[in-house]
Amino acid sequence: MKILASVHNKERLDSFLHGISKYVDEIYASGGTCRFLTDSGFACRNISTLTGFEELLHGRVKTLHPAIFAGILSRRDPESSSQLQERGFPEFDMVIVNLYPFDEAAKTHKLEDMIENIDIGGLSLLRAAAKNYDHVTILSDPSQYDSVAAELQQNGKISGETRKRLALKAFSRSADYDISIYGSMNGELFGTTPPTMYLKGTRGRELRYGENPDQKGYVYSDGTQYGIANATQLQGKELSYNNILDADSAFETALEFTDPVAVVLKHNTPCGVSSAADINTALRRAIAADQESAYGSVIAINRKFDSGSLEAISKLFVEVIIAPEYDPDALEGLKKKKNLRVLRVPLVPDHNPRVRSISNGFLVQSRLSTQYEKLEQKTSTAASREQLRDLEFAWKVVAHSRSNAIVLAKDMATTGIGAGQTSRIEALKVAVERAGERSRGSVLASDAFFPFYDNVELAGKSGISAIIQPGGSIRDDEVVAKAEELDIPMYFTGKRVFLH
Repeated sequence: MKILASVHNKERLDSFLHGISKYVDEIYASGGTCRFLTDSGFACRNISTLTGFEELLHGRVKTLHPAIFAGILSRRDPESSSQLQERGFPEFDMVIVNLYPFDEAAKTHKLEDMIENIDIGGLSLLRAAAKNYDHVTILSDPSQYDSVAAELQQNGKISGETRKRLALKAFSRSADYDISIYGSMNGELFGTTPPTMYLKGTRGRELRYGENPDQKGYVYSDGTQYGIANATQLQGKELSYNNILDADSAFETALEFTDPVAVVLKHNTPCGVSSAADINTALRRAIAADQESAYGSVIAINRKFDSGSLEAISKLFVEVIIAPEYDPDALEGLKKKKNLRVLRVPLVPDHNPRVRSISNGFLVQSRLSTQYEKLEQKTSTAASREQLRDLEFAWKVVAHSRSNAIVLAKDMATTGIGAGQTSRIEALKVAVERAGERSRGSVLASDAFFPFYDNVELAGKSGISAIIQPGGSIRDDEVVAKAEELDIPMYFTGKRVFLH
């Protein structure tokens, strides 16, 4: 077997070649790789003996030569073999190549670093070897060494099926590399949204089904260790499509808070949220905010899940628990709920654009932010310090509730949530009905402006103590006047947090 090696990452290359040495006839390698292998005790031939030139332009040109690519792309038929023999070119059976670390260079945001880490020859070798998978084994990552060595040692050859899988992985690596270059270079050169957008996901897996049993469902990762797509599942049944959607919404809501917070979520919108001095108080209050809806919910907390947290959910049926870490004893206790899905997720916000599919295309937007430039008092009466704290709390929750949405809150806990309604007054009616007597003294947050003052009238009848809303209606003056009349402090944020 003749091998061509040209790698940036030389990790474990020597041990791999030692392990398959009895199957190796010749090794050709580019300059740096050849020096590494020679130092490791291998008889390695520099590719310059084939190409007739040393590396050019400080290594920018090494492998781009017919003597290399003809040996990779040969069809192994008499005509191809004859042409190579006439020129003294070898036919390569295995190509080992990995690429310059462009993604690492892109993190520096230095164009010179990025440009010098755009691999040309390596990418060409990758594609050529993958194209000729009928005859060539392409290794594009050190993680493939063990399985390929094991197959060689067991069978004395690499199967066609393995070559196909390795080729497809090489094409995937090539596509991923080009997408990274395109996106990063566009950002550095123009700083705008690229005219063409490519989506890439890794570690894709099929789910049991999609939103409904007759739909196919899949989940992909962005390749990092963060977010729900990369959560570590510590126990429980397989996550469903809907579990993942709900878990993501609960996680995003929890990220809004730095103080201890618990989010109870159902059908992709919060049904109970509370922030308190300690996480277990927050968790108990979030569940109590809507005990009925909490049944079969997804719960996210932003502190360690401990024995107190375990006690708080002990009598509740929960689908998914999300936390950044778990106390070992609490984790052991959770095992009694065998079907409960337990996720460990670092609390790191993802600022990448949000993508939503539509028929024959997709929509892209920046991540929702609840931050506003200035909180503007519109009424002569001001809210108390406690009311302002509750208004800020409710504002963060309503931003993650499906529109039209109204959130009522008191003492840093929701008392009633009306979400997903086709009119704002209906959303308020739902929130008030959920809250019952707890609406009295609660503050109110609306994710978009009040189109009419009827919302303020109902708020007054329900005992609402203060209101926060974006403002921007053509009837703002009427709405503020009604709040003034009812002695309800009203504040404008100047931004909408409407969530479809």
